[in-house]
Amino acid sequence: MHATHLCCPRCRWETELKLVYSCERCGFSLDVRYDYDSVDKSALKAAFSGGRLWSFRELLPLSAGYGPLTLLEGGTPLLPSVSLGKSFGFELLFKDETRNPTASFKDRPNTVGISMARQFGAKAVAIASTGNGAASISAYAARGGMPCYVFVPEHTSASKLLQIRSHGAELVLTPGDYSASFAAAQDACLREGWANMTSTYLNPYTMEGDKTIAYELFSRLEGRVPDWIIVPLGAGAMLTGVYKGYRELQALGFVSELPRMCGVQASGCAPITRAWEENLPEVLEWENCETVAHAIADPLTGYAKDGTRTLTTIRESNGCGITAPEDDIIRHAAMLARKEGLYVEAGAASASAAAELLYKKGLAAHGQTVVAIITGHGLKENKIIGGAPDESKG
Repeated sequence: MHATHLCCPRCRWETELKLVYSCERCGFSLDVRYDYDSVDKSALKAAFSGGRLWSFRELLPLSAGYGPLTLLEGGTPLLPSVSLGKSFGFELLFKDETRNPTASFKDRPNTVGISMARQFGAKAVAIASTGNGAASISAYAARGGMPCYVFVPEHTSASKLLQIRSHGAELVLTPGDYSASFAAAQDACLREGWANMTSTYLNPYTMEGDKTIAYELFSRLEGRVPDWIIVPLGAGAMLTGVYKGYRELQALGFVSELPRMCGVQASGCAPITRAWEENLPEVLEWENCETVAHAIADPLTGYAKDGTRTLTTIRESNGCGITAPEDDIIRHAAMLARKEGLYVEAGAASASAAAELLYKKGLAAHGQTVVAIITGHGLKENKIIGGAPDESKG
């Protein structure tokens, strides 16, 4: 274990590895730092063929002597597009995170977050979520025998609520949007002393699970770095996590280049991509969040600085933000099912919609490699595809 401390990316304040959720000096979110010089590179190379998230333990923060709380997450397939990519003129690959144990990418941040919470002696965990994160942490808490409290918007899909309840979590439905759930969970954790697993940037350990996507891409592409990686955005911790993974690979001498990061949001709730498109210095809260892509519907009310951290990462990578029209998201959910064999929820379909917009805007060149991260399974939110036009006949 080579993690050494927590650091604030903004003011460089540092502290030991512990359950803390923000910088005590400036209030910004925190990042786990490592001693890369001490990493056994030969052992790490062997890990790249291991196939599962905890194969990369050398670059995860769990201390030696502590076993991870795991459901064998990670090792998800990288599938070449058999239809859509041909029309775009670039190599389009789908990183299918629906193959994780609870059918979304959230298993990556949650296995690391709850393992660290258990290491630090937490007796219970809680989370604010649009649904996928709550379903995931409920499963891990059940496996670990830990009480679990989840705060989700009252309009969360019945499929996700069933999954949460099935694992025995205490469910709290909050009026309003995701930001209301975020505030309710934060208040409850402060009051009750629960470990907060909310996977925005609030918990500094959860993003360490997200970055393992980069390690798996490095392995599957045999060291070749994608030109673009498309990530659906709520607050955007996964985008920053994947980019961090590639920066670590660069620091270790495994890659010389870095991918350009494309963050996508739905037009009905797009605080980060709006800031990109309008060249704003920071992200502003979104009003009247209404979108079919509930999994990424985060207006960032009260924590817009998290969106600014994502915006900064996009700019550092020479990437871009894309706002996908609602109709495009629905259309791509249908096309992924009918032309690619991928049944996905609307938030995940936004990645495919963004690939088309990269093509139309001339941002992804002919012959380049574009990876679209497919974040959640369609069975979690199965009202979207049924009403979409069948373009497979056109």
